[in-house]
Amino acid sequence: MATPGQITKEDVPKLGFTRLIPPVIKSEATDIPSSSPSSPPPAIVFLHGAESCSLEYSRVTPLLEDTYDIFLVDLPAHSRSKHVLFSFDNTMRGIIRILNTHQVKAAHIVGLSLGGFLALEFARQYHDRVLSVWCTGCAPFTGFRMWFMQHPRLLSGVVTLAGKAGKLTTEKLFYSTLGASNLQPIPGLREEVQKNQNMATLTPVYEELAHITNDNLTAIQASVRVMIVAGGRLDSVADTKTAGEALQRTNPASCAYVVRDAIHWWSLQFPELFARGIRAWIEGTEMPKEYEPLK
Repeated sequence: MATPGQITKEDVPKLGFTRLIPPVIKSEATDIPSSSPSSPPPAIVFLHGAESCSLEYSRVTPLLEDTYDIFLVDLPAHSRSKHVLFSFDNTMRGIIRILNTHQVKAAHIVGLSLGGFLALEFARQYHDRVLSVWCTGCAPFTGFRMWFMQHPRLLSGVVTLAGKAGKLTTEKLFYSTLGASNLQPIPGLREEVQKNQNMATLTPVYEELAHITNDNLTAIQASVRVMIVAGGRLDSVADTKTAGEALQRTNPASCAYVVRDAIHWWSLQFPELFARGIRAWIEGTEMPKEYEPLK
């Protein structure tokens, strides 16, 4: 039995996830992960947005899984992690459990929207477990966006009603409401999003997001490089530029970009460009021309 204040293994949230293992650490004979690879490839942890699930990266990861050890996590209260109460703390400890279980000392963290905020917070709390952060749609809120976050029950109620209405629409209309009419459906994603669109899931999400400011970003250790991106069609470019400036105060290698034609959920819209940006950031090569620096 644990003493007061002591965390046991059973207390650490067990999050649902999918691991995509590159060929370099597979056994040639059995296709089972090798227990002692000579040079293990870098790991990437993918964190999805609110209401969503790890399926949102279904078209991104095939472009990266030949090189990287990928962990696609379902966040607390979402999809395969629905049994875990949502909180930033549960998310952080759940990620640490995954890394420890698979003997990953440190990983690159990729996040979109809520997943981006969580990636930044993970870097702040566990900088020694982070190789770099690549995130999008997660600049701390200002103006009307912050007002909505400060009224979490109102916002979650609106999203829940929209989700109920969405069940009556076609698959094509559902994807067009995300901001791009030409999005190709990902099997199962719409159903998972609609299951996650409820007040019990979303209210605690918005409550926590309302407390994230640029001060959180400046508290990230200088050892962590962070790239933050705005989707130019729906994200706040000005807030993303400010977030980039906050990150650079600690680490000049951190930076902010905008992809002008991207919607908020652009892992679905431009998966190839999304993946190329991640690879360029991790490997330190030139960013694709569609990534415009916010200086």
